[in-house]
Amino acid sequence: MTRTARVEPIKEETREAILVSGWRVVDVTDPDLPEEISRHDSEPEAIRAAREYEHETSLDPGSPPDDTQDYDASDPQGGKET
Repeated sequence: MTRTARVEPIKEETREAILVSGWRVVDVTDPDLPEEISRHDSEPEAIRAAREYEHETSLDPGSPPDDTQDYDASDPQGGKET
């Protein structure tokens, strides 16, 4: 089954600021039961991990192909299969 992942900040709020200490990848395939998959020091690293997680699960037998929701919007061919 193809999974859906979300990247979100790990943050701590104080009176003065919101501190981001890292990034987490969360499986939100079932929105009522989100599950943390991994933690990362940087947002780009977390985004790569989320993409890999979604792609790997799309390879399971009977799973629909990975969607193309993540692409560079400035690229007119972005998200289109060639």
